Amino acid sequence: MLRIYFVRHGETLWNTLKIFQGRSNSPLTDLGISQAKKLSEHLKDLNFTKIYSSPLDRAMSTTKLIIGNRDLEITPIEEFQEIAMGDVEGIPREEFEKNYPIEYHNFWNNAVEYNPSAYSGESYSEVLERVQKGLDKIVSENKDGNILVISHGVTLKAIFNIINNKGIDEFSKQPVPENTSTTIVEYENNKFKIIKFSDTEHLK
Repeated sequence: MLRIYFVRHGETLWNTLKIFQGRSNSPLTDLGISQAKKLSEHLKDLNFTKIYSSPLDRAMSTTKLIIGNRDLEITPIEEFQEIAMGDVEGIPREEFEKNYPIEYHNFWNNAVEYNPSAYSGESYSEVLERVQKGLDKIVSENKDGNILVISHGVTLKAIFNIINNKGIDEFSKQPVPENTSTTIVEYENNKFKIIKFSDTEHLK
């Protein structure tokens, strides 16, 4: 049986400032670093057979902190990068809302109608298609063992939307996992099953 530990990166500076990150890089805060180190301690007794990380800096930094001194290789997985936000990356939410009020609303509330073409962003249907390829890659490359995957809020929403067999019309209802939360998923007989969602026991 394959057991996958999906983790969202630690808190970043732009998380605290409510600035859209997308594919742009924002450093981990001191809290984000602390979160990742605490998760490292929490997971220290688990033997990971493979580790995947989004290639974006905040995910890679989190992954390296979780690994710590363990001699483990990180495999970048392009399919699990964050949603591309195009020209609204690096701007506060209020500015996005002011410039593109309809798409700002749809971004949070209506994944079906969300159309970011005006600012060269990535649609939710494109995210779901990309993420499906990433899931297919993981299950084709790994037959059993513990797999660690570090990714991002919207991307993880997409992953769990697929795992829960939900359509894009239900995407907006899917909660965003917390920073450094762990969602444990088992894969057996070609089926995914969420065992624990957005666990933050290490932060308590």
